[in-house]
Amino acid sequence: MINITKISDDYIMALSALIQSAFIVEKIATSSKEIDNDLKVLLESIYKTETFSAENIYGHKRNLSIGLNVLKNILNGNNEIYLMNTQKYALSMILIQKNINKIKDLQDLIRKKIDNYNENSMMATNFEDLISYSEKIYTEYIAIIRPRVIISGKKEFLEANSSLIRALLLSGIRAAFLWHYHGGSKWQLMFRRSEILNKCNNFFI
Repeated sequence: MINITKISDDYIMALSALIQSAFIVEKIATSSKEIDNDLKVLLESIYKTETFSAENIYGHKRNLSIGLNVLKNILNGNNEIYLMNTQKYALSMILIQKNINKIKDLQDLIRKKIDNYNENSMMATNFEDLISYSEKIYTEYIAIIRPRVIISGKKEFLEANSSLIRALLLSGIRAAFLWHYHGGSKWQLMFRRSEILNKCNNFFI
């Protein structure tokens, strides 16, 4: 008997977080657009490892409203360049998540670095340190995985936001792990597109 994954709130929140990470990467790589609280929620999620509840990790659904709206645009088939880039980055992060799953020692090393951060309460209160530490994890353990995520953008913004981009890619990979835990897979984005979109359209009801 085939087990069909339920498209739950956790599923949609995790997928929205993944898309939101990818979308913000696309924005800060191509423009000087400022991102506020939507960024902090994503980066803090990396270090919330004791639960599989998306609500406990990301807080209220509305914290992921940007990602949800972008996801709906993608599922509706909109083909604007920023949406195509966002989708490309998200799919790359899903692939990296799958590859990490195949390397048990790598999972353990990443988890140890995250645990070290959580144990340092002084560091955990500093947002700049949060970005820097997340970038370090990405550079040391994720950037070595092939294929790599290739970010398109303007040189000035790619250079100015390089640390933040790497930190956001790590947050997207974290979301991909959560989405996978709740039954997410790439084929569903093709063959269950309408069902996922319907759930997104009714998400705040």
